[in-house]
This record gives sequence, structure tokens and C-alpha cells, in this order.
Amino acid sequence: MTILLSDSVLPTTGLPLTENDYFALGPTGARVELWDGSLHSCPRETPRHQLIVGALAVALRAGRADMNILSSVAVRLDPGRIAVPDLVVTGPINLDAPFIEAAAVRLVCEVVSPGSAAVDRAMKMYCYAAAGIPWYLLAEQEFNGLYSYVLKEGVYVQDNVMHLGGVTGVEFGR
Repeated sequence: MTILLSDSVLPTTGLPLTENDYFALGPTGARVELWDGSLHSCPRETPRHQLIVGALAVALRAGRADMNILSSVAVRLDPGRIAVPDLVVTGPINLDAPFIEAAAVRLVCEVVSPGSAAVDRAMKMYCYAAAGIPWYLLAEQEFNGLYSYVLKEGVYVQDNVMHLGGVTGVEFGR
């Protein structure tokens, strides 16, 4: 479930919020994103969600010393639009910067949870494509599948469908 943070934790500058307002929040206990002037927060990940993210990070890293594989980092898609994907793959970046520019991102991955399905399957897919990120992975817990999409002419086109256990070596069935 994606929720707007309560007024008690919002900056007092009013809406819409700016990137400066967003970064002034500092570390939060939840994944907080900035979407067109509004803060959105996703609930904490379940252990299953974290296991999938970890297994995918290991699988993506295999034999690739030239890539950074990061989880839950801020990615600036456009001014005023900062997402926090489950996984991000980049080339060389400034590891001390408060966010990663979309142009440096090679791949983003979202693990679909019941409360994030519509956002991950539609809104984020559209926004990541609009930002020019070449690859999008969508890990579907419910279907135990990993869907890869490649950016072609500004939209994602499905490239492959894999069984999560076959990719990561870990079975995620219930």
C-alpha cells in the first residue's frame, strides 16, 4: 500500500514539495519517494520481499565487477520526481551523492507486493521508461516470475519471463 505521509512529518513549506524539502527529511524509517510534489511512503518490506531482493542482487552481481548493485537508493528521474526502487544497477557513480541520476542507471527492479502492484506495474514502469532507464525487472511474488523489459522507442517491451527460483536458485513458493 502506498500512502501519503501524515502532516506531522511533512516539511512546513506547504505543497507542492521540492527536492530540497525531500532531502531535508533526512533518513526515514520507511521508503519515502517524491512524486510531482507529493511524498509517498511504502510499508516496510516483508522478509520474503527482502529475500527476493537479496537473491536478485547476488544473481545480477555474478561475475560483474563493473556494476554497482544497490538497494533502496534514491534515483532522480526528473526534477521533483525521486523514486526508491528495490534494486538499482549502475556503472560508476558518486557513492556519496544523496541520489543517483537516472542517466547513470542501467537497470531498475521492483519486487511486486500486494500493496504496490498497481504502482510497480504501471506508474513506475511508465516513469522509469520516460527517464530513459534501459532495463526494468519486475519480480512478481504472486506468480513466482521475473519479467524483464527493455526500453525501445521510449517504452518498455517485454524481453523475457523467468521463474524466480530458476534465476536465483531460491524457490519462493508459499
